[in-house]
Amino acid sequence: MSILSSWIAPHDPGRVLVDSPGGPITYGDLAAAIEEPVPAGAQVVMSPGTGRDEVVDLLRLSGRRQVVLIDRGLPAAERQRRVEAAGAAREREAATIVFTSGTTGPARAVRLTVANWRAAAAGSAAHLDHGPDDTWLAVMPLHHVGGLSILYRSAYVGGRVRWVPGADPGRIAAELRSGVTMASLVPTVLRRVLDADSDSFSGLKAVLVGGGPISSGVLEAASARGLPVLPTYGMTETCAQVATLHPGSAPRPAAHPLPGIELRIAADGRIQVRGAQVSPGYADEDDRPTGAWFTTPDLGDLESDGALRVRGRADDVIVTGGENVWPGEVEEALVAHPAVRLAVVVGRPDPEWGEQVVAVYEGDPVGAGELRQWLRPRLAPHQLPARVQRVERIPLNPTGKPDREAVRSLVRRD
Repeated sequence: MSILSSWIAPHDPGRVLVDSPGGPITYGDLAAAIEEPVPAGAQVVMSPGTGRDEVVDLLRLSGRRQVVLIDRGLPAAERQRRVEAAGAAREREAATIVFTSGTTGPARAVRLTVANWRAAAAGSAAHLDHGPDDTWLAVMPLHHVGGLSILYRSAYVGGRVRWVPGADPGRIAAELRSGVTMASLVPTVLRRVLDADSDSFSGLKAVLVGGGPISSGVLEAASARGLPVLPTYGMTETCAQVATLHPGSAPRPAAHPLPGIELRIAADGRIQVRGAQVSPGYADEDDRPTGAWFTTPDLGDLESDGALRVRGRADDVIVTGGENVWPGEVEEALVAHPAVRLAVVVGRPDPEWGEQVVAVYEGDPVGAGELRQWLRPRLAPHQLPARVQRVERIPLNPTGKPDREAVRSLVRRD
């Protein structure tokens, strides 16, 4: 039984589920595909691209075999390592095996079950009032949980997906004006969409922005242009979205837990999550105990109304002179300067202080002294960057997020 069988059955066969680069895929197309024989064996390894048949194959196999999703753009050796890592899950419960981003170490194979996906789709639909009249713009690749989850959520409610993987900011801006009602973007891409297009937007119901901290300034700028931006938090281990700002809320960098999700902050400041959409474990591990909390690699705080405010990854904290500096706080202060469009703050090894705070930014040329002066009333002394460097383009990873390791390498070479 496919993960989607009971979801697609009630819907008009002629209704489009996915507008893909290779052509539309209707609910009827998918219903027919699900009836086709599937490959023998416990697992099917796929590297989905943009072809229509590839998307249909992925959807029809989900739940009937363990589908292992591999990024086709990886070097051959890393692709093989991931295939072998996923192999440890053959005898364990999983509908899909999706890999983490691997930004702080080797990517891990996450087991996601039919029950996980069902809970994730139901919780998202209830929180966002996502229904059959919605069209969701998706720009993430299908091997990534952010792209895959949009397909599943839309199939669950009988909605539609407009999939334009890897679209540039100008194309995304155009798509946001062409009948979509919902969208998912990372903060960097949202900022570049605003820079690429100066006109206002209308008709959108929700623009989810996740994958990293988002500044108040970007939220306000997006809202002023008619984009109903909702900060969102989630990861591969939670079927993507577990918290999103309530629709209709005043813009702020916080996210409310979805129905069925519990959040708390551990003693060390890390965010912990519990709920039916949380993965039972990695491919090479036994299931977590029933009711156990999943400890994320992210630091955060819970506000008085239960909303989560993410401070950033624990591994990204800069320790300078014995003081902790959260890069997101410095980045938010930097992008409030009118000359700065995007900023990334990292630590650079220093024999005296342990680490220096170094800022790299995109934007108009401005003196480092002027920027530091701008920051003084907004930050504590230990948060002030020791160095500020302007670049034409901050390097991004394949999901559109700033590549912090590439930025660290850049500042260490100077």
